[in-house]
Amino acid sequence: LAVIYAVSCRSALLYSLLTTGVGPMLRVLQRMLRGCWNAGAYKLSPPVYVIKRILGAVSGLAPLSTLLTITLLIHYTYQLLPSSAFSTFLLCFFILELFGNWVLFFRTKSFIEKSSGNSEISAGLSHSEYRQIRYCPHCKIYKPERSHHCSLCDRCIHQRDHHCFFLGTCVGGYNLCYFVFFCFYACIGCLYSANKLYEYYSSAYLRDLWSPQFHYYFYPVTLVHWYNGKAALEEVGWVTLLYVATATVLFTGFCVVQQLVYVFRGQTAYEYNKGLLMVHRSASHNFLHVFGRYWFLYWLLPLPRCSKPASNSSTILKII
Repeated sequence: LAVIYAVSCRSALLYSLLTTGVGPMLRVLQRMLRGCWNAGAYKLSPPVYVIKRILGAVSGLAPLSTLLTITLLIHYTYQLLPSSAFSTFLLCFFILELFGNWVLFFRTKSFIEKSSGNSEISAGLSHSEYRQIRYCPHCKIYKPERSHHCSLCDRCIHQRDHHCFFLGTCVGGYNLCYFVFFCFYACIGCLYSANKLYEYYSSAYLRDLWSPQFHYYFYPVTLVHWYNGKAALEEVGWVTLLYVATATVLFTGFCVVQQLVYVFRGQTAYEYNKGLLMVHRSASHNFLHVFGRYWFLYWLLPLPRCSKPASNSSTILKII
């Protein structure tokens, strides 16, 4: 599990480095060598495309590792909870929230359908609407503003925010709310799990965090101690769970805060990084646009909220 989790994290980092730094250099090298390779039966495959395919296959393990991580944390945390009705209710509540929002996130993808009917532009569009037309050569459709093509999903994404490697698909305008809900409850649940794991580990192995043996809480150090015979294998397992729970709290908590900032500003991550502000609405209006009028109910129950608007050539190009 630790190996799969580490590979998933490093694949996301490696992909971002390749697309921002190495990718342009590979494209320049490809243009230089294209004249030598186009003749005959040998043709140079696009290096960036091949690398993205490899990274896409590797990142396909990330949703499985996320599922295994959540399952293990829920199982071992439940073993440490006292047997009571409240503990059972708490466990069922977090299971419902995590897996319910995960299912809704996958079922409500932000893909722009390739057969959405906008391949031909209506003649009734104004001059300003024609200026907003952007053609996607991969999907062969006219895509609306605030949408971008994802090379890993191979689809145009409505209000594309980013490609989530840990959930295995893109975060966009239709499933952004479920992504925030999932990260929020993952942060709260893993914080509670990390607290229970720490209490058990510190009492069972007599290694308090504020003692001279605090270095046992650092995962690489624990592995070295186990290799030298100074720690049991079970101890390495508990430290691994505590390490994963703590890392998940920090990561998902950062995602929730970051996404809420983007929501209140009316931007996506792409627009924020580019310094673009496509819509001019109040913060409350932007919040309700993403989470809905009955947002407090959707925070408590994983209910389907986002519905895709009817797509046609006269409305698909509008900024939403």
